[in-house]
Amino acid sequence: MSNINRLYMILRLKGMKITDFWFKDRNKEMHLAVKPYKNGCCCPQCGRRGTVVRQTSAFRCWEDLTLSGMKTLFWYAPKEIECPTHERMQERIPWAPTYSRITYRLGWRLCTLCQIMTQKAAAGILQMAPSTLSDLLHRTITRVRQTH
Repeated sequence: MSNINRLYMILRLKGMKITDFWFKDRNKEMHLAVKPYKNGCCCPQCGRRGTVVRQTSAFRCWEDLTLSGMKTLFWYAPKEIECPTHERMQERIPWAPTYSRITYRLGWRLCTLCQIMTQKAAAGILQMAPSTLSDLLHRTITRVRQTH
């Protein structure tokens, strides 16, 4: 079994394909180059497929759950599409909300930890600053409230 297949099993990734991985900061960070599994660029508002207008070369980073004490980061260069309804937009990313810097899984983990403990204790577990956790928590709660 290859290392990439093991990563799929450990991380239980859905909607994305790992193209490369590397370690940084004395093996405290695992970086994964990923891309959406399906090769169709969809509008984040209506879900319709659009034509690719621009393939950006600027990679963006999303933080995911910590795995065995290693911070996991996803890297991908999102495409800009022309939606028939909403004009130019960034494609929908299946693992994170639009223009977010954390994945859906980390947002869910933030909410569950903050329900059972203080934000300072949750920040210690997730290895981030309490102010960062508070900001991400409020953004996640606002996004969930808007969708329901």
